[in-house]
Amino acid sequence: MKKNVIIILSLFLSIGSFAQLNEKDNINVDNYEPYSRFEVRKKKGFYSIMQVSLLLGNTQSTERIINYRLDYSSSSSIYAPDYSYPYRQNKLTLAPSVTVSNGYMFNENWAIGAGVGFEIFDHNLFPLFAELRYTLWDSKISPFITMKSGYSFGNFKAKHYDELYINWEPYNVSDASLRNHGGIMLHPELGVKVPLNENSDLLVTAAYRYQKIKSVVRKDYESNQFDEWEHKENLNRLSFGVAIMFR
Repeated sequence: MKKNVIIILSLFLSIGSFAQLNEKDNINVDNYEPYSRFEVRKKKGFYSIMQVSLLLGNTQSTERIINYRLDYSSSSSIYAPDYSYPYRQNKLTLAPSVTVSNGYMFNENWAIGAGVGFEIFDHNLFPLFAELRYTLWDSKISPFITMKSGYSFGNFKAKHYDELYINWEPYNVSDASLRNHGGIMLHPELGVKVPLNENSDLLVTAAYRYQKIKSVVRKDYESNQFDEWEHKENLNRLSFGVAIMFR
């Protein structure tokens, strides 16, 4: 939990420092243009975006039923749990996402940048991506298109469990380790941009997320013997978010 809080705080601090840096910059009139609501608007130069989103989609969960059975291994009869996995069902999941991206605006239409983020699916993911942005026009309400593409990292080391329950085979393993890997991500996005002041905009977005993930369970035995189970999955999510853009 501490680790997650530190990551989110660092993302907010990076946005704040970038905004302060922009305010200290000397204003170059060539990089600004008249605007009906504000006196000048920056049309060229560096930008920074802080975005918060929710990713919605269906995920499969395995229904686990406990059937108690008699255990005759001891002198007295003991009811021991016997687990069965009769079927899978889909359920709606919400995955929160926080990303920060920085880049350069070539003109009022085209911009390119890169970003990092923190997301919570069944486990934590840390996306690292490049983005290409195209704004149709820079006005009171400005439609834009963004393509984000990159790689999401999972756990950097395996975590050991005395008793591990998962939604894929082998379902239940004792004294085993689990490592969640990430994978390739694609994130096309549509949105509108509304000015807040001369140097910042409010962005409202809708997007589609394609995300590959991989998980590995490993159980070690004596004499360097082990069992290993690997699970791969392609996640498809709809994303809705809001963002603040500093320029």
